[in-house]
Amino acid sequence: MKKKILIIRFNSIGDIVLTSPVSEALNAAGYEVHYLVKSLFASLLKSNPNITKVWELKSDLNETIHELKKIEFFAVVDLHNNLRSSKVKRALSIKSYTFKKPRIKYFLLTKFGMKFKPEPHIVNRFLYVIEPLIGKVENVNTSFYFDPVKSNFDFKVLPENFMAIAVGAAFKTKMIPTHKLIQLIDESTLNVVLIGGPADCERAHKIVSKTKRKIINLVGEISISDSAKVIQNCQMLVSGDTGMMHIGAALNVPMVNVFGSTHPILGYTPFYGNSENKSVIIQNPDLSCRPCTKQGSDACPKGHFKCMNSISVDEMLNVIQ
Repeated sequence: MKKKILIIRFNSIGDIVLTSPVSEALNAAGYEVHYLVKSLFASLLKSNPNITKVWELKSDLNETIHELKKIEFFAVVDLHNNLRSSKVKRALSIKSYTFKKPRIKYFLLTKFGMKFKPEPHIVNRFLYVIEPLIGKVENVNTSFYFDPVKSNFDFKVLPENFMAIAVGAAFKTKMIPTHKLIQLIDESTLNVVLIGGPADCERAHKIVSKTKRKIINLVGEISISDSAKVIQNCQMLVSGDTGMMHIGAALNVPMVNVFGSTHPILGYTPFYGNSENKSVIIQNPDLSCRPCTKQGSDACPKGHFKCMNSISVDEMLNVIQ
């Protein structure tokens, strides 16, 4: 009988995609892989052939723990490392392997601008966690597995050649400013399809109303899996530092990625693995206040938002061309 491993990563889209080499490596090593995640993101995992069971985090953590205790897990691989994942590990009382977060280093970097060597890519840091279980894992790629449930969306409405734009992000300081996206669309020669979640609808409607061109707006209208299919069919994806960016890399799609408050030094760049890097990162490298945060924030702490406002649309257009 296979030994059961429980991976814990509660969110979010990009981070879950970036853990895909871990589940693949554990499955290839002969373990039965289970995964604990928030319900909102469970669809990203349920079609993954390397995962036997997806456990959805309940509002009452104790209820989740009660269910997990019924399974004879061999070990926990904690890729989240927060209070809730620690509580799960304590309750199960089995071997655990935990992702190490350089919290002090990040604090000194983002609050005081202290310079450090760039972090290894987060994919490699996730894989370091399971080295004691299966040894060193190399030459990996991230993966995205589409929802097997048939979609109601008619993909025939998509233009033959188009640029997909992910209009939103988890935090405002990771979003490409709306006026820059409007200018980019107006001055580009490519067809444009907008993608994003329900929280991005207001921005998308503003873009549609202000642009001089006819574009397709799918924001808030399709699932994460269908958004990934749009990305798979586009000529290029334009995105901030977002989950859609990591899906694009997993699908080996060319991308233009604009980094604002976050920074490649943190190790969360598009991961193409063994494939040729098809991403161009545009950023302002001269700002001493970058990165001001590890994962983004709701507002620029200095009020000027130069990390995004100083980005040239002409530079974006030149890269796209």
